[in-house]
Amino acid sequence: MFEKEISSYAFNITRRYTGDRVSLSSLMTDVELPDSFRMFAEAEVKEIIDKEDLEKSKTGKFDFSRPEIKSLLKEIRHVLKNSFEFSREEFLEMTDRATKFIFNYVIRPRWTLEKFLFKGETEVNKENIEKASRFLADYPYYPKGILEYLDFNKRELLDVESWKQLHAKIDEHLLSALPSKAPSLTSAIFDLFAFSIGGDRVPTDALILYFRDKSAPEAVDRLEFAKELKNIQSLDRATLSLILEATSRDVDQKIAVLKTPEEPPKEFRTFERQTVTNPFTPHEVEVPGIKDEVEEKESVPQPVQVERAKAEAKPMDKQLSETAEPAPKEPKSTAPSIRTIMSEKLESKIVKKIFHGSRSGYQIAIHKLDESPSWEKASKILEGIFIDNEVDPFSKYAVALTDVVSAKFRPAGGTRIRL
Repeated sequence: MFEKEISSYAFNITRRYTGDRVSLSSLMTDVELPDSFRMFAEAEVKEIIDKEDLEKSKTGKFDFSRPEIKSLLKEIRHVLKNSFEFSREEFLEMTDRATKFIFNYVIRPRWTLEKFLFKGETEVNKENIEKASRFLADYPYYPKGILEYLDFNKRELLDVESWKQLHAKIDEHLLSALPSKAPSLTSAIFDLFAFSIGGDRVPTDALILYFRDKSAPEAVDRLEFAKELKNIQSLDRATLSLILEATSRDVDQKIAVLKTPEEPPKEFRTFERQTVTNPFTPHEVEVPGIKDEVEEKESVPQPVQVERAKAEAKPMDKQLSETAEPAPKEPKSTAPSIRTIMSEKLESKIVKKIFHGSRSGYQIAIHKLDESPSWEKASKILEGIFIDNEVDPFSKYAVALTDVVSAKFRPAGGTRIRL
């Protein structure tokens, strides 16, 4: 993935240096090169100098721990680093390694760090973490967090499980600042693609990988929806901010559902609805508020539970009105069937994600929606579907189903919607 962008990144570096030898000092003073590349090159040279073992006595007759010797060795290392030159072949190989590492690290920092630090082992010592941190330019808070964790716990070794818990806490802290801190959080990924292919847009696939790596499913769902159903293949900073703001509302809505007021327990509590505009749908969606179901003690068939839930959730005057003489039936809709609008792939996903795999439940719901004479009636049916199946109306496939039903009632309805 991103082969074209990776090749462009490496080419934009190597075309600047065409000689047989390339000095590290020339790379370090080239401000047009990305900082992460310059740090990678410097780190590779430092590792080469480390292998020279300048601080180890070959005969055992010298005391290398004396302060004046340590100071001298530090100066020697500095001079060696500044005088280092890559051959043309070494420069091309180093650029290739740097490019692949930087792409992996910027787009998937958690995954890359685990591979880079542990190299298949279950533990890594503090010294190797400090050496590895030389390469980690784009997200310095990761190595800083690791070293602070080891110092605080007076440990010299970091195991894989401790690292997983630690980076989860770091990412959780970073994500808690969204969307206000989105520009700083995603600046590295925008800078990466700006140097590679120019402009201020990032492939949607890269952002999906980035937020999946950070365990941010709400953001991933929104980005996948933008890519698959809205055909948005790349995003600028402003559009990404809109998506993250919508994601933040998703999370707030879920938190609101979990927070129930103090009141006597009931099987079903009444709920209020609010209208929220989704930036990626052409209409407003009514979002259910608090809904809290107490676990049933007796075994009741599922259809009975659903019907009783609907009855108890209705206001009393609504229930009474339904016992009165029935009103004349409204005319059936002449709009195209919903199943002719959506693709087979999208239909399969909706059955799985909205109806929890129940094909019969899906067919009944589609029949009701097809029979609905207007969008207003259909939107009420949709609301009931989401409540009955305990589905977040802002989730990816709930929004997709809403879009499909909305398309049915548009003047130019019938356009097939694909996943």
